[in-house]
Amino acid sequence: MARKPNPISKEEISSISASIKSDGEITIHNAIDCNKLSFHIFNTTGEYISATTLKRFFGFTKSKFSPSYDTIKILKQYANQFNKKSKNLSLANFIINFFEPLHFEKINKDDKTFHAACRTIAWQLKNDVLLLEKVLEPLAKSENGRRFYFDLFPDYELLNSIQYKGYEKYLQCEKNYESKIFANCVLFLGEVFNNNVKGMKNKWETVSALFDKNKKLHPFVLGRYYQIQLIACNQFNKPDVKKITENIFKIEPKMPRNEIGLFKEFPGFHYFACDGLWQIKAYEELLKLSSIALIDFKKHNEFIWKGYYGQLYLYQGLALVNLNRKTEAKKLLKYIKPERFYFPTKKYFDSLYEIFISYLN
Repeated sequence: MARKPNPISKEEISSISASIKSDGEITIHNAIDCNKLSFHIFNTTGEYISATTLKRFFGFTKSKFSPSYDTIKILKQYANQFNKKSKNLSLANFIINFFEPLHFEKINKDDKTFHAACRTIAWQLKNDVLLLEKVLEPLAKSENGRRFYFDLFPDYELLNSIQYKGYEKYLQCEKNYESKIFANCVLFLGEVFNNNVKGMKNKWETVSALFDKNKKLHPFVLGRYYQIQLIACNQFNKPDVKKITENIFKIEPKMPRNEIGLFKEFPGFHYFACDGLWQIKAYEELLKLSSIALIDFKKHNEFIWKGYYGQLYLYQGLALVNLNRKTEAKKLLKYIKPERFYFPTKKYFDSLYEIFISYLN
């Protein structure tokens, strides 16, 4: 079979050659190096180029040589692997540097532009697992990395596969009481998603031992505490479920209604406790708590576009259909926009939305 003509210019060939020499893992100084490169290309791409062809390509063998289309295709694929690694390394360094302490001296921690930058980084990490692997440990060791990546972006899709490693390192570096409660609650959820009963019990016992009712917690963290208490007690100690539920409604009126900043404008306590009530199928209590959250708290734009209120309406709708109040539940559809669900938990709530729709049909 005649080989395919090579449509790539000499400039592009030179660029591929330079890229492999500068970014590749095999040092290419002489003809002997082409033997190692041939083996490495095969291991990296699954495609074979002979050492003889590579010697000609890099000019170690003097001859009139025009590489074939297939040779160029394989070399381009190989070079792209290392271009991506090089770019990832640069981006990883940028992200780690972004959270360095000197950058935070004059930043208002409630600044929306700053939060948008953190959100962009979290989105990038969500979509590039190799990049996430590079920065997990440095961010977990950094105070600012813990506060502005791990505290803000527990990712339910990545938590049980890779992000948990960062939270484990986070706990090794963290001394703050509230942060320890938070991270252990997040790791408990990771064990729930993995269906790891032993891991769930371990984290539940850790959180329960840490918890001090006399120490003040942010509403979000307190909500997470009761979220996992509901799930764990339902699994390991059912008699305590009633006590936990009673505590939720005893504490709920004390949650801030009119504070501004630190996300306290949103009923975070209710939001996380609602998930716990949903998990244990406590539908009457779920309807009551979600209704309080939606009535008592003013709706702020930030939490509208993140889909949080829509998710509260979703919990309310799930409670209603399970209480045989389908007509009322259908009226909530106009408030639930799955396309708005915030990216760290979007797939989780997409699945709940599918359940809700199936109940309505």
